[in-house]
Parts: sequence; C-alpha cells; structure tokens
Amino acid sequence: MGKTARMMLVDPPGREQRYYSGFAPRLTHGDAAVLKAQHFLQANEGRDASLAVLANESGLEQRTFLRRFRKATGLTTTDYAQRLRVAKAQELLQFGSLPIERISWDVGYSDAGAFRKVFFRIVGLTPGDFRRRFHS
Repeated sequence: MGKTARMMLVDPPGREQRYYSGFAPRLTHGDAAVLKAQHFLQANEGRDASLAVLANESGLEQRTFLRRFRKATGLTTTDYAQRLRVAKAQELLQFGSLPIERISWDVGYSDAGAFRKVFFRIVGLTPGDFRRRFHS
C-alpha cells in the first residue's frame, strides 16, 4: 500500500493530503472592490497587506472592506496574505536551494521562527520537512 501511495503522490492512510494542495483563492465571488484588493495582494505576493492600503485599493471604508473581504474570500486579510506568502515559500522550497531563513525573509517575514509557525499552521509540515519531501 505504501508503494502505491508514493507512486500516486498520496500519503498512506492516517496522513494528510493538504501537503499537496496549493492556495487557490476564491475569485468568482462577484465583489469587484474585493477583487481589486485580491489582485493587489497577488501582485505583491502578500506583502504590504495593511488594512489602510487594502481599503484604499478597493475604494471602500476600512470596516466595510474587512466585512466584504471576509464574506467574499472566507478569510481575513491577514490569513489571505499569509497563504500567499506561504505558497511562494513552498515554491522556493520545492525548486530552490536557498536556506529557510533566507526564504522567510524573501517572502516577507523578518523572523524565521514566526515564518516556521505560520508555515506549519497552513501546510501541516515544517519548512524543512516540506523541502525534504518535495524538493525536485
């Protein structure tokens, strides 16, 4: 069973599949103002995700923006930005050889420890474990 699981990129029973999935943001919600902010976040890879900047990008008041963003995406702006950053980190870990501390800096974290905690919460693996499992 383990051999089949490895061949099909599926973990054996009892292990999680979220290691294999990337972040696919909801873009078909129909809220044009929120979509503007999502495109801004995507273009900046989750950086500069301050509420003031995002509300300005969307053309909405801050409280209205927060409410509509959560309703449209199912995530807070912070969680959304973190998922974009982690997705970029996954790409760098899988296809590059930079040290994890450098990758954490490159994706916008000044504290590698905080990056590791966020990465583990979202992916379910530490950055080092992710690299060992998926590095090509």
